[in-house]
Amino acid sequence: MLRKLYTIKLSNIRLFCCSTICRSATINVTPNPSISDEKIKISIQGLTPSEDVTLHASTRMTKKCFYESFAQYKVPSSGIVDLTKDASVAGMYTGVEPMGLIWSMEGRADREEDIVRLIHRDVTTPQEVCLRVYGGPLNRLREKQDKVIAETTVERLFMAPGVKRMDVRDNGLVATLFIPPGDGPFPGVITLFGGYPGIAEFKAALLATRGFASLALAYFGTEHLSKQFAQPLDLQYFSNAVEFLRNHDSVVKQGVGILAICKGAQLAVAMAACLDHIRCVVSINNTLTNVMGSLTYKGQVWQPLPFIVTKPCKMLDLRDYCKLPDGSKLDDAQGFLPFHTRKNVSYLLIGGMNDKCIPNEMCLNEAQRLLAEENHPDYEITRYSKVGHLFEPPYAVHSPYTYQQGFPFNTFLNWGGEKVNHCKAQEDSWPKQLHFLKTRLS
Repeated sequence: MLRKLYTIKLSNIRLFCCSTICRSATINVTPNPSISDEKIKISIQGLTPSEDVTLHASTRMTKKCFYESFAQYKVPSSGIVDLTKDASVAGMYTGVEPMGLIWSMEGRADREEDIVRLIHRDVTTPQEVCLRVYGGPLNRLREKQDKVIAETTVERLFMAPGVKRMDVRDNGLVATLFIPPGDGPFPGVITLFGGYPGIAEFKAALLATRGFASLALAYFGTEHLSKQFAQPLDLQYFSNAVEFLRNHDSVVKQGVGILAICKGAQLAVAMAACLDHIRCVVSINNTLTNVMGSLTYKGQVWQPLPFIVTKPCKMLDLRDYCKLPDGSKLDDAQGFLPFHTRKNVSYLLIGGMNDKCIPNEMCLNEAQRLLAEENHPDYEITRYSKVGHLFEPPYAVHSPYTYQQGFPFNTFLNWGGEKVNHCKAQEDSWPKQLHFLKTRLS
């Protein structure tokens, strides 16, 4: 097995809260429901001082896959365990971690290939996390000797009340538009992902909750779009998305921002280099060159960097296939996108230094050189040590790897990162991303 799993099996614990359990304690969660990028306070009252209790959180993704976390606490003299003050002594995290039960969850399935990313697909409903308290330490829970003494359901929202969600199929687009509550116009942001097929809505929904009119844009894997990730793309499709968003009645007309990761971030800097009305880009873990399929716009073609996996492997470090030859420059590479020459576009470039998918140290160093040589007036570069590839909003779990289906993969991709550092960086970065977008689009 690739993962080091806890010895508790799926059959040993029930994953859904029920009303028939005899309770001797009470769990308090405030606020509940809460926005998914919002910190919550969890406490358990009515416990026996000096005893050990085990907290368990779980949420189901598919019939075959769920996520869970465990933490053991020593009950203080007050009889109250407060996660904002009390330290976990064992489990998936230790120390005082108010949100540890949420971000430390790990995927479980009978087969590794069936563990999918913890992405909430239906943002119109809350993500439900079942929280249970067991009397006794972790080892007794493993031996099925402990009983549930308290439980509740934590609801995490991606759409705040009043946010409007609309399907968009204009001019060939496959997208979802989110409009904040209240009177507009609002700053507009397009969200783009990497190897996730179809529309990923959770980030756009969160942006709308925070005051941005947001367009979650798909570019492969659904409806009439190509089914393959590695495919030729025409920037005209993305230009259509910019014009749709900019001309919407609820959106500021002067221009839009882009928040993107991986292949989506490569497309974002291509849009910044070629299209009008792009005002700012938040680029996360980006090669800054075209990869995985050619890119065209009005007769110009950017061929991708060559990508050939020479032999089958159980776990693929994709960054080993995206490196430039020693001593070469990024702007001389095949498929380079001259984003740095657009001085009217502001850039926030974010990179995880333990990303196993993108060679971020080289890419960010080269980006810094190019932007400095160009005397670009507005850019920020943030490097996070021990951080991997799948960099999400606060309290999202750390995914060290997942099975990636479809050409050219059909193998496990190593995303990198160390759990605690990765999750702390996500919490640190998200408000900075929101501030950057707000100030550049105001």
